[in-house]
Amino acid sequence: MTDVDYYALFGKKLTEIRKEKGIAQDKLALKCEIARSFVGEVERGKRNLSLKSMCKLAIGLNVSVSALLELVDKEIAHIDRLNQIVEK
Repeated sequence: MTDVDYYALFGKKLTEIRKEKGIAQDKLALKCEIARSFVGEVERGKRNLSLKSMCKLAIGLNVSVSALLELVDKEIAHIDRLNQIVEK
């Protein structure tokens, strides 16, 4: 399996959901009672967030933690399928 940057992948999915919902980073941070810079770092894959922070972000986006992680899981599966095609 090719190395996957899980932090960046999580951040990408978080950004997609936030933008789909039309929520600015600063509004999400305020709603979650976390720093806006933290949200930006998570979205850029620069932060390793705790379960508590992950839960706060999911609640702030009005999605379940499992739904957020499922999106990441689907992307990982997609990457794995692409890698298998390339390896053949």
